Amino acid sequence: MIELPNAFDTYLIPGTHILRNLVGATTAKELEAAENDFVSIRILELQSAPPKAQGTLEQLQWIHHQLFQDIYDWAGHIRTVDIAKGNSQVFQPLAVFDMGVQYCERTLAEDHLLQNMDRTTFIHRLSANYDNFNILHPFREGNGRAQRLFWDLIAHDAGWRLDWSQISKQENDNASQIARQTADETALITMFSRVVKTPEEYESETTTNIVAHLQDAGYTTLPNVYRYLSPAQIDDELHRDIYRRMSN
Repeated sequence: MIELPNAFDTYLIPGTHILRNLVGATTAKELEAAENDFVSIRILELQSAPPKAQGTLEQLQWIHHQLFQDIYDWAGHIRTVDIAKGNSQVFQPLAVFDMGVQYCERTLAEDHLLQNMDRTTFIHRLSANYDNFNILHPFREGNGRAQRLFWDLIAHDAGWRLDWSQISKQENDNASQIARQTADETALITMFSRVVKTPEEYESETTTNIVAHLQDAGYTTLPNVYRYLSPAQIDDELHRDIYRRMSN
């Protein structure tokens, strides 16, 4: 079990809301620019020699480290604080993080890493497993970019491709939030119905690769923020449907 931290966000530069980083950025704009540049290069490196999909948290950690190693000294490490998007539902509490990991990995393994499925079944099971890992949200920042590459590997080995250029950042955020808060994956299914392609469709239709940064002019994703959870709040979380499902 991960040890719970003191009641403050140790990831921030003291006295600021900026994540401590390796590039000397002291403003959100500087940090975003550095992330875009370095992470884009690292994505191209990973895509040039993609590994075989494993469907594990360990591989997701490896991907996160590959992408963010130039920006954060904690790249690839499991977060040590509880987090949420703004005022929305908290992600997997650290107090029950191990339970979430076991559930995510077991469910994906029981789905045989989504292999040998027709398109409709693949989309539905991708949506369910995507929601599981998104609830986990194992890193202080950079979860979306790491997870998109993680699912690219899963889809590739299952005989499919994911064309992220078909959706906007806002649509991805909204669908993920609905699923996380209500356990209703309908919006994710609708989203992935546009994203999932055959290899032939992907090669003929995809003109840009924006797996790193979904585009959406005028829309800004809420940053992850530190969220202190009291024992009573953790207990309340465990009564939500998603955690009852994990404990079965």
